[in-house]
Amino acid sequence: MKDQFVIAYLADLSMTHEVVSHALYLSQMLNKGLILLYVQDDHLTPTTIEHVTPQILQIEQTHASARPAHAALKGHTKEIINALPTLLNGVVAVAGVNPNAKRHSPTHPAQVLKLFNQCKIAYLTVQRSLQQATPYRQVAYSVDFRKESKDKLIWASYFARFNKSQLQMLHHSYTDSGLQQKWNNNILFMNKFFKGLGITYRSVVVSGRALFPEVQVCHTATLQGFDLLISVTTDTRDLDIIEWFAGVAEQRTVANKHQLPVLYINPRNDIYVLCD
Repeated sequence: MKDQFVIAYLADLSMTHEVVSHALYLSQMLNKGLILLYVQDDHLTPTTIEHVTPQILQIEQTHASARPAHAALKGHTKEIINALPTLLNGVVAVAGVNPNAKRHSPTHPAQVLKLFNQCKIAYLTVQRSLQQATPYRQVAYSVDFRKESKDKLIWASYFARFNKSQLQMLHHSYTDSGLQQKWNNNILFMNKFFKGLGITYRSVVVSGRALFPEVQVCHTATLQGFDLLISVTTDTRDLDIIEWFAGVAEQRTVANKHQLPVLYINPRNDIYVLCD
């Protein structure tokens, strides 16, 4: 048995292939186990465990070489997702996103963000199955003036170390000297962290200004042909007036029209990471 697991959240099974393809690769990349998770939730996914179990067992058989396990649980989906680190030793989850799903579907973008907004592990949102035999070759992340930028560095290092990914550090240019200094401090921290691991990165300037800088980062990442974006979600305790009325950036990046996979990290002090 593995010490930690990648969790493939199968929701209503409508996006099984998309979710499993990413989760399977992540488990191999990180050398972690794979658990197929289905939650019978009367308010969200009422299909019974008995009904879906044969389908889940078929998925296990199809990918028998990876030796996946499965967990079919009954309860409140959000509570189970919040408990993934301790309940299933989860270290990262994969969730399917369908922009055309019904509002209360577990694959609707807003519903996915709601279910995972207190999750203590990273979660990868995907709209389509893996397109390459060796995916995630170009992994993007942004660094701005906020301290939360540092939260992305651990997962960026995992892709560099375990997948030999080329890291692409996206950033804006600042005219405000105070913001520029905070950004410089984050860059110094990143350089020191990566140097200790022997990791290099390429710097990419994001031009222009936008209401939601991370949306612009996501757009730039797709134009550059990058394969994945690492993003930190908005801390709901620190919303500004614009975010209160217009929403937060992740509501726009989770279902980006280019179908770029986005790995989200919630800004928490007790986030769970790999044992490696």
